[in-house]
Amino acid sequence: MYERLHTHILPHLIPQNAKVLVAVSGGPDSMALSHILWRYVREERLKGISLVLSHVHHGVRKESDDEERMVQKMAAEWETPCIIHRFDSKAYAKARGQSFQEAAREWRYARWKEDMRKEGCTLLATAHHLGDQAETILYRLLRGSGTAGLAGIYPAKGSTIRPLLTFSKADILNYCKREALPYALDRSNEEPVYVRNRIRLELLPELERDYNPRIQEALGRTGELLRWDEEYITQQVEVAWKNYHLEGSDDEIGLKRNVFTEPAAILSRLLRRAAMLVTHEPRGLGFDYVAKIMDFQGKAGWAQDLPGMRVKITEEGVWFSAYADSVKSKVVATSGKQITNLPFSEISMDIGVWYEFTSLKMEIGLLGESEYYSANGSFDERENRVAVFSKDLLGKFSERMVFRTRRQGDRMWFRGVGHKSIKKVFQEENIPVMLRNRLPLMACENEVLWIPGVRQSDLCRSGQNTEKVYGIVKSQAWGSNLNSL
Repeated sequence: MYERLHTHILPHLIPQNAKVLVAVSGGPDSMALSHILWRYVREERLKGISLVLSHVHHGVRKESDDEERMVQKMAAEWETPCIIHRFDSKAYAKARGQSFQEAAREWRYARWKEDMRKEGCTLLATAHHLGDQAETILYRLLRGSGTAGLAGIYPAKGSTIRPLLTFSKADILNYCKREALPYALDRSNEEPVYVRNRIRLELLPELERDYNPRIQEALGRTGELLRWDEEYITQQVEVAWKNYHLEGSDDEIGLKRNVFTEPAAILSRLLRRAAMLVTHEPRGLGFDYVAKIMDFQGKAGWAQDLPGMRVKITEEGVWFSAYADSVKSKVVATSGKQITNLPFSEISMDIGVWYEFTSLKMEIGLLGESEYYSANGSFDERENRVAVFSKDLLGKFSERMVFRTRRQGDRMWFRGVGHKSIKKVFQEENIPVMLRNRLPLMACENEVLWIPGVRQSDLCRSGQNTEKVYGIVKSQAWGSNLNSL
C-alpha cells in the first residue's frame, strides 16, 4: 500500500514545497493517512513538504477526550503542529435544523478552510477510501444523479486531495496493524440510522454477498470511467459555450438559437450554465426544468417563469434573465436612499436597513429592538405580518444571509414537523403560482428563514427572555390582490 502511494500517487497529488493540512478524526483511516504522509515527508525531505494536523472534538461521545489526547500525543511524537477544535455539534445541528452528520460535516469543513488560511496551507488531505467512494456512488444513484454525480469523489479537486481513495478499508486496517498505529472506533458509524450508514451497513454487504463480492472495486472503477467522460464533456462544453454564448444586458444571458442542434449531453449543460450565471445557484437548473426547455427545441415565442429567473426563446436565441426589480435600501438611522442597480436575484442583507422592492410595491425591514419600538406606532402586525427572530440564533446565519428569489431545493424547518419544501409552504398559504418565483425570501443557502408576509421558519424564532430582531413587511398590495403584483 505505502509503496504504491509513495511511487504512483503522492508525487502527483502533492507538489514541492506544499503545506498540507491533514484532517485527523482519530479513526483508522485518518490515522493511517497521517502516518503515510508523515513517512513521505521524512523520506522526501528535498521536496520541502510540511504537515499540520487538525482534529475536531464533537462533544458527543465520552471517548472523544481520549481520541483528542491520542491525536495530540501522535503529533508531539512526530514534532508536527496540531490544531484542536471543540464544539457542541448537537446544539449546532439543532440550531441549523439539520441532521447531526450534515451539520457536523459543514462545521468541520468551515474550520479546515479557516485553518488552511491561518496556517498558510495549500492542500487539505482527507482519508476517504474505496468504501466511501462506493457508498457515495450508490447514494447518488438512488437519488437519480447524472454523470457528474455518479463520477463520485474526486482524488483531487480544488485544494482537497484524497490519497486513499483507491484503497479498501481492509488495506487501511492492515496498514495500521503492520505499523502498530493506535486508532479509535466511532460506534455511531455502526448504527443504521442515516441513509449513508444503511448503504454501508446493509446495502453494500448484500450486494457483495448476493451479486458481486468485489462490488466496491466495480463501483470505484465505474466512478473513474465516468470522471474521464465528465472531464471530456466539460472540455466540449467550454468550446460550445464560446460558439453559442450571446452578450446580453448585465442581468441577461443568451445562447444562440441553433444551440438546440447540440446533443442533449452538451445542450443540457449549456442551459444549466446559463441559468447558474443568472441566478448564482451553483447547482443550476434541475432535470425537470432543463427537460422543459429542451422539449420546445428552440421554438420562438416560448417563455416560462422558473425559480429566480425568466426563460424565453426569441428568433435570436434562448435568453435567461433575472427578475428585473430595482431595489432601494434605506438605513433606519438616516433618511437617504441609495438605489442598487442590480437585478433582484440575491441581495446581501443587514439588520437596521429597509429594502424596497419596487415592482412588488413592498418594503421589508429587519429591525433591532430599539429601532422597532421607536417606530412601532407605524406597524400593524395584522397587516404587516411581523416576524420575530432570536438575535443570537439569527447571528449564526448572518454572514451568509440574503434576500433572494426561490431556488430548487429550498426548504423551511418547523418544530414538530421537520423540513417542508418551499413549494409545499406556498401551496398551504395559497400563494399564486405566478407570484412564487418573484417573492423575496430571507435565506441562508437552501435554508429559508422567512417568506416575508407569508410564513416564518421555526429555526431562529425568538423565545422568551432573548434579544429580538423584528422582520417587518410594508406592502400596498399585500392581503388585497396578490395577483396584481
